[in-house]
Amino acid sequence: MRSDRDAIFERLVPLVTGWCIRLGAGGIDAEAAASDALLVILRRLDDVEAGAPVEAFAWGVATRVVKEHRRKVWWRRWIPGISMERPSGSPMDSPEKRERVRLVYAALGALSEGHREVIVLMDLEERAASEVAGLLGVPEGTVRSRLRLARVAFRIEAERVGLGVVHLQEEGDDA
Repeated sequence: MRSDRDAIFERLVPLVTGWCIRLGAGGIDAEAAASDALLVILRRLDDVEAGAPVEAFAWGVATRVVKEHRRKVWWRRWIPGISMERPSGSPMDSPEKRERVRLVYAALGALSEGHREVIVLMDLEERAASEVAGLLGVPEGTVRSRLRLARVAFRIEAERVGLGVVHLQEEGDDA
């Protein structure tokens, strides 16, 4: 016997997958994004208020997850194939890759503490804005504002230290 929850989830799978494909516009692994979004939806489906449109909830989750995936892609453009979680390159990395890692960390180090915090927490550690707001003890809007400013500052510093021209994410790409 199928539950209402199963029926709702079955209805959402093609919707969320389609949204992730279209919102990702070929720049992300849409299947991975859809999978991540569906897992969040499944875990939080009981949090949706009775009578509230489940599709609206699913849309919000899908858009946030796609933004997270786009942010990951944005960082991977800096150092393809490297995990930003380690502070320096592996001895097996090429000298060019080690130098690029050094330059990225030099650019991060030149940022103000507030900008560096928000870049590290949101873009490198991939935390949600609400979580970062709680960690920093500031409103979520402040986190998003700082992130925009921090990305501009990072671009300037990256160009200054020799990383080349940096293309910032489009407006609204910060989750």
